[in-house]
Amino acid sequence: MDPDIQDVARSIRPYLPRLLGDQSADYDQRLVALLVRSAQGADTDDALLDLLASNPVTHTWAADMLEDERHLPPDVRQVVERGVPDAGFSPLANPYGGDPVDAEKFVCPRDGNYVWWRVSVGIQVPTCRDHPNDVLVPATP
Repeated sequence: MDPDIQDVARSIRPYLPRLLGDQSADYDQRLVALLVRSAQGADTDDALLDLLASNPVTHTWAADMLEDERHLPPDVRQVVERGVPDAGFSPLANPYGGDPVDAEKFVCPRDGNYVWWRVSVGIQVPTCRDHPNDVLVPATP
């Protein structure tokens, strides 16, 4: 199983309502089903790629994330690269010391199937879409 494909599938989930509108709930359910099967040991890479490529908008989004050497979502990468003031971008302190990091990745603490990126320390970390009582936690490097 390709961890990059899995990461894209997890990372696109918060963007689906904006990308797909009314189709987002069904699309998200199909993604979750594949991610759960993957966690159970099934090789779902081809099915995930097929689903990501099934819509031109999700295909472009996924391709942009895969092409980035840091594997950042397209909008996170744009904020990081431009330092757009209107986006409220403030580099985050690096918890491991050294230079500040540009964005911080958060995941579902139960299964990791929901990923969200924070680009400013002023943005509150949300709860997981799948487990509403669980606040997302920083991803391990």
